[in-house]
Amino acid sequence: MEHLLRKLSKEGAANHFTFCSQEILQNKVIGVDGIHRKIMIIEKKKEGYYSSIISLDEVHDCQLINNSEPINRGQLEKDGGDASCNKLELRFDLINHTQPISIIFSNGIINSKREFAFLKAKAEFWCVMFSKMLKQQMEVRA
Repeated sequence: MEHLLRKLSKEGAANHFTFCSQEILQNKVIGVDGIHRKIMIIEKKKEGYYSSIISLDEVHDCQLINNSEPINRGQLEKDGGDASCNKLELRFDLINHTQPISIIFSNGIINSKREFAFLKAKAEFWCVMFSKMLKQQMEVRA
């Protein structure tokens, strides 16, 4: 974990980011730069470390995907924490309609309902936070 955090700090400094928040997951760390509206993900794989950046200026929607079924912001509060599936990801739909970008919180390997509920709470929190940071497009009619 310490190596992931150091890598995040190093990559963030190289991109002139100031992280206001971080989230540590099993094999990755997420850094959020609220000023520049960027998300940096550092992931450890067998071959080494990989970094990616998501610009919230290029995102028009953020959804929590649970078992390939989208859960929107309104459903997050209504959903009582039913953990029927172990696949959990945040999906960012881009303005230019290219392929969405995802941050995987759980890929189905978790056996414990308690651990899944903990990860789901984290994913729900970040879904709401990132959704609030998105620029809302307004429609103007004459």
